[in-house]
Amino acid sequence: MRRRLAALGMTAGLVLSLILGLAGCGDPDQQMLSEGARSAREAVSGVRTAQLAAQSLLDGRLWAQPATVMVTDAEDALGQVATTFDARQPETDESRQTYDLYSEALANAADGVTELRIALRSGDLEAVRQQVGQLDKTAEQLEQLGERAQ
Repeated sequence: MRRRLAALGMTAGLVLSLILGLAGCGDPDQQMLSEGARSAREAVSGVRTAQLAAQSLLDGRLWAQPATVMVTDAEDALGQVATTFDARQPETDESRQTYDLYSEALANAADGVTELRIALRSGDLEAVRQQVGQLDKTAEQLEQLGERAQ
């Protein structure tokens, strides 16, 4: 009886090890797509936060200093997301195309939030208004990219 239990435990352990080993392996193209989609979903949060802060300023519900702080924090978070994704190494031509697509979208988002911060600090409310509209398009693009791997 003990031998059967030991053999059963050993078999279960081998099966579990095999499953965990295979889960770590994966198609590099799918891994790049999954990582890109995850990064895009994270970036949406930063873009929407910056957009909300700026729109609240335009609507008179938030003062310039807190709006600028919120946008700066969102800018920092976006930079971190973009840097983390950009550190990945594409292994195939397809994963390189995916990498380029997501890397460009993340860079555009970070640049848009940077432009918003500059407009806020200079008090250029018309530029703030334009950036809020542009960031809406940017967030929609990121949302679409974030859904690709689901």
